[in-house]
Amino acid sequence: MSDPFAAKRAAMLEEYYAKFFLLGGWLGATDTYKRTMWAAVPDVAVAHAGYGLTMRKSLPEPGADNQLIMAGHETMLAQWFHRPLRRDDIVLAERWFREHAAAKAFPSALWQAVMASQAGDDVYLPIDIWGFPGGQTFLPGLPCLFFEGMGGAISYLEPAMCRYFAPILWATKGRLMKLATPRDAEFGLRSAPCEALNITLLLARYVGGGGRLTSNDTAEFLFPDLFQSVGTIGHEMMCAGQTFDRTLGEAEYEMMDRFVSAMGKASLLCDLVDAESVGLENALRVIRNHPETSEVGIRVDSGDIAAQCVLYFRKMGEAGMSPRTIVFEDEVSPETVRKVYDFFRSSTGLEPTMLFPGAGGYWWRLIHRDTVAAAFKRSATGEHPNVKFSNTPGKESLGGYLRVFGKDDALIVADTSESIDAEPLFVKLVEQGRIVYRESFQVQSARADRTWGRYRRVELSPKVAEYRRRFNTMREREVAAARLRVGF
Repeated sequence: MSDPFAAKRAAMLEEYYAKFFLLGGWLGATDTYKRTMWAAVPDVAVAHAGYGLTMRKSLPEPGADNQLIMAGHETMLAQWFHRPLRRDDIVLAERWFREHAAAKAFPSALWQAVMASQAGDDVYLPIDIWGFPGGQTFLPGLPCLFFEGMGGAISYLEPAMCRYFAPILWATKGRLMKLATPRDAEFGLRSAPCEALNITLLLARYVGGGGRLTSNDTAEFLFPDLFQSVGTIGHEMMCAGQTFDRTLGEAEYEMMDRFVSAMGKASLLCDLVDAESVGLENALRVIRNHPETSEVGIRVDSGDIAAQCVLYFRKMGEAGMSPRTIVFEDEVSPETVRKVYDFFRSSTGLEPTMLFPGAGGYWWRLIHRDTVAAAFKRSATGEHPNVKFSNTPGKESLGGYLRVFGKDDALIVADTSESIDAEPLFVKLVEQGRIVYRESFQVQSARADRTWGRYRRVELSPKVAEYRRRFNTMREREVAAARLRVGF
C-alpha cells in the first residue's frame, strides 16, 4: 500500500532543510569584511585555496575525555548548498553593496568569476568540501572539515560553517548521556529557540547517542524511523481542578485519576502540592484503584529527586505494588543521572532499572562557539601552504591541503600530495557546490558506537610537520629581529 503521509512528509522535509538556506539567496549571509577584503585583493580572491574548520577544544564535561562527535551535515551544509544561488540575486547584491551599504565595497572580480564558470540562471559555488562523516569521533586541534576551490567564495562560508559547533556538541552530549544511562533521556521541545533547531538537535543527539524519545511531534512525523513521541500529564492539567471549595489534594487526585482512566497509562506528576506527602498519597491511591493497568508510574521533577525516587520505590513496595517506572527530571545531566543511580543503589541495594531520566535544559548547556573555539582558517593559496600564527598556544593553524587519516589510536593530519599508510577518514560532502553526502542517520549512529574511545592522539604527517617547522622558524627569526629594532 502507498504511504498516505509520504507526500506531506516530503514537502515538510524540503521546507525544513530550506529554512537553513541563507535568506533569499542573498550574499549578505556572511561577515561584512568578506566584501571589503576581497574587493581589495581581487587576484587573491579568485585564486584556488584551501580552508580548514577546526574545533580547538573539547566539551568540558565529565566523560568527554577530549573527544567530539561529528554531526549536522544535513542542516549545516544546507545553509549555502541546499539550492543554487540565482544570477539575478548576485547582480542585485552588487548594486546594493556598491551604492547603498554603509561599507560600500563588493568583490566584483570574485563573483564575476563565479558566474562566468557556468551558464544559466542557477549558480553553484565552485567549492568542494571534505570532512568526517556523521558519527565519526575525532579530537580537537585538527580540521574536521576541509574546503577547496575559489578562495574568496570559500571565505564567504565562514560564519555558517563555524555553526557546526552546535550539532557536534549535541552529538557529543548524546554520547555522554548514553554512557550515563541505558534509558533514553527524553528531550523536550521548548529547550530550543525554534522548531527547526529542535529537530536539528534531535538528529545530532540520535547520531551521537541513539536517543529516540521526544515530545516533538513534528520530529516523529518527519523521521518516524528515528523518533518516538512520549506524552503524559502536565502541571496545567493537574491544577485545572482547583477551586476554593475543595481541598488541593482532592483536586490533584481527580486529575490523576481522570488521566489514567482515559489513557490507561501515565507518569503521575506528584509535586503540584507536595511530592513527599499529598502527591505520594494520591499517586499510590491512583495506582491501587487501577489494577487493570501496570503502566502507571511516577514523575518527580523538583526537590531532592534522588531521595524521592527511593521514597516512591519503597512506598510502592510496602503497598504490595509491582515496581513502576519513576521518571526523574529537574535539569538532569549525565552527572545527575549517575548521582541518582548511585544514591538508589546505596539506599536499596538494587539496580535502578525502573528509574528513567528526563533531560531538558542539559542539552543547551555550553552550546556556544567558545566551548569548542570553532575556527575557520585559510591553509593554502595556490601551491603555497598558509598558516595563522598566534601568541596563544593551541590557536595556530596548519598549512596545506589537508585530509585526516586514522591508524591505531592516532588521527593523522596529512597533505593531499602525500601517501599515508592509514585509513582515510574524510569523505566528500560537497562537490562543486552540490551536496553529495547522503548517509542515513542509522549508519551515522552506528559509526559513533564504533569510534567512541578509539582515538587518543593527533599526529602530523612529514609534510604538514615540515610546513609548521619552517613557518615557525621564519616567525621566530623575524619576531626576534623586529623586537631588537623596536627596542621591546
